[in-house]
Amino acid sequence: MGDLAMRAAFSSCRAIWTLPMAGEEGAPARRIIHARTLQLHTPARLHRLGLKKTPGYHKCGSRQDLDWVTSFQLLVWTGTAWIAARSESGISPREDSPIWFDLGGREASAVLIEARRCGIDDWWTSWNLASGAFILEGEPLGAPAPRKERTIKLESLELGNLPEGLTAFTDAGEVRFKSRFLQVGFRLNRAGFSFLGIDEEGKGEVSTNVLKLQPGSFYQGIQLSPVGSVPVASTVLRHDVEGTACVDGNSVTYDVSIPSAGQRYILQWKIFHDRIQLHAERIGQRALHAWKSSAWLIGLSSLASTSHVLGRIERLGETGNMGLPVLLHFPRFGTIRVSAKGKDASWRSDSERPLNLTTSELKLGEVLQPEGDYLLPEGRFEADIEFCVEQVSTPLTSDAPAQVLQAMQRCSLTALTYRADTGTLSNNGNSIHCPICMDNWSAIMTRMDRILPNLAPVDLLRDSLERWLDGGPGYASGPLLQDGKVHEAEDEYLMTGTAGLLGLAEYLQHSGTPAWAKAFQRQIGKKLTQMRSRDLDGDGLIESKYRTGVSGTGQWSTTWMDVISFGWKDSWTNALLYPALCILARELPRLGLAELAKGLPDWAELLKKNYLPAFYNTKTGWLAGWRCAEDRLHDYGFLAVNGAAVCGGLLEPIEARTIIEKLWQESRRVQTPNPRFGLPISLWPIPDADLADIMQGYPHGFYGNGACTHSQSRHFVDALYCVGMKKEADFLLEHLCSSLAEGLVYGACKSGLDARYWDGWPCGYEGLLTDQFGILSSVLKRYGKKSEK
Repeated sequence: MGDLAMRAAFSSCRAIWTLPMAGEEGAPARRIIHARTLQLHTPARLHRLGLKKTPGYHKCGSRQDLDWVTSFQLLVWTGTAWIAARSESGISPREDSPIWFDLGGREASAVLIEARRCGIDDWWTSWNLASGAFILEGEPLGAPAPRKERTIKLESLELGNLPEGLTAFTDAGEVRFKSRFLQVGFRLNRAGFSFLGIDEEGKGEVSTNVLKLQPGSFYQGIQLSPVGSVPVASTVLRHDVEGTACVDGNSVTYDVSIPSAGQRYILQWKIFHDRIQLHAERIGQRALHAWKSSAWLIGLSSLASTSHVLGRIERLGETGNMGLPVLLHFPRFGTIRVSAKGKDASWRSDSERPLNLTTSELKLGEVLQPEGDYLLPEGRFEADIEFCVEQVSTPLTSDAPAQVLQAMQRCSLTALTYRADTGTLSNNGNSIHCPICMDNWSAIMTRMDRILPNLAPVDLLRDSLERWLDGGPGYASGPLLQDGKVHEAEDEYLMTGTAGLLGLAEYLQHSGTPAWAKAFQRQIGKKLTQMRSRDLDGDGLIESKYRTGVSGTGQWSTTWMDVISFGWKDSWTNALLYPALCILARELPRLGLAELAKGLPDWAELLKKNYLPAFYNTKTGWLAGWRCAEDRLHDYGFLAVNGAAVCGGLLEPIEARTIIEKLWQESRRVQTPNPRFGLPISLWPIPDADLADIMQGYPHGFYGNGACTHSQSRHFVDALYCVGMKKEADFLLEHLCSSLAEGLVYGACKSGLDARYWDGWPCGYEGLLTDQFGILSSVLKRYGKKSEK
């Protein structure tokens, strides 16, 4: 079969919410750990477990650290329950060989090895670590089960009497329904979607299939892998089922039994022009524990749309579980609201970047288990589910221009780049967590309305803050290892810390309660102490001893602009720190944490006093990007940097107006392009000497070297409003919104639409970056109605 050949996989990683065990004093109240599974078809005899160093959480583009497990728990399946076979803590790594632990020949048909603590990321063990740290030696006591790929029978097919606005056809093993809001297809020989396209605006643009489909595998429909035995309904190799499919007009019914597992699924779909309804039943002849169990899996391609799911997460068992309702959002295409009648239905969302895959799962009558598997109780469980295409948006005032209104309608949920499987906002739904954007998220989400009866955007901000405060790693965030010593990534990427504090401050100002503040008092105090320690010369400004900003070093950045060699003292990071200190100085005492606020007003005053002398460039009349460790200014006409300083209140009104006017005039002189594709990161070319090694050799206008992007554009637009240049600000805002409204400047993963050369040609990498949508906060400041709390 060549490249389509499939091999049986007996091991995978799982992300699990966990509580502290005995001996785990100091661990977060709830955290995500990762575990390695052994999913056997028959029992095996376990001899020994080896631990070795392996790549850990990849926090920044400049290097990859090797992490190691310091504490683990190995669980074995008895046939009815999990028991701990071996637990160890306080493990020291070996550089050149594994550390071995004897397992005494214990027999097991399933194994779960939890990495509970590690050398670098401490309590938050990573997927990378669990993937590579463990070596389990043993011998199988039986052969793998033979492959069983079975199809179901098409019992009847009749496409008459369709509802108004709906058409249908059948071809190539599927039946397809189409309206101006959606296009959905169903496989006829296996339960699962074959096509899904939506257009929330009802313009009939439903031709893009957002599903992940590939020959030899099927990431759709019923999935079931019992613990301790062979998978019976999985994406590849195994589909040991019996059943039928019936099509009658706009109704598709699957009746599928899995005799070996004692389960039966009856799935009755009805398709309408703007929604799909499902009556789902699961009938269990006996109770069953499962590694994976879905009444209906929807596998989605991030190469078509970087989808994400918004809802209330459950912090128990395998990550990504959620209660209904949820919003399944497809950037550029729209949103499906999934709701249920009955108590038996729940949802799960996951993201697998190596596969360019995000998943949504309907679960029916399942009980989450603390080990990360699922209990399917005996009995009948049913629910009525509705998948409704609709637009969810924060309303604007009546004077908002059409393109601004359309951008808000189309991108409100796109801005909420949440990953339920990690419990935090991220770069996008199939990308890394990035707390360096916390200020971007707080600027938007504290101004947005509730999106579900039980969910407001600020709840997603709170989830993200809690993970950051509790030490959860992310891009440019968490511990790094250098010369055998661990230090915080925020000591290098200074802006992660200041963006985090500003996001925290704005959250407390909007939604903070004394109870929440008290629960995170220790963590907030730790972040403030760490930030104070970064003022290396006592002038109130913070510096990085790791990122020096010296030309020719090829270093990465202290800021969000990660491939530009911002370093030592940078004006952007400190521009965010000042308002963070001012707001925290007010809010912490209000919430009962006056002790933590001591000294913050004086610190803020000192920072402001020294800010302009440190960064003002007398040759240009505006602020430079950074002052390096050699006491030299580096200035390439950074719009966002100067805008952040103005909006943060670091400049007197006359100074602010003069600086912004000069930058506006310079942008006209260098003939920046139409702002519909974004604002330039820098007005002037940046020489290789001030770029990270990965960016060197590229021309001005490519990515970090002055590309046009919506990312961080809000700072300059807001600054124009701040200094009274309303006409210019409106001009930029309306053009920036026009391309958001048209879906031109963001797209699927790896599409590169997130940045453009000055002539408009794409030169980004991710396709969609969360901070592109910070400009919506400018919209909400200008045209927003008062949001709910």
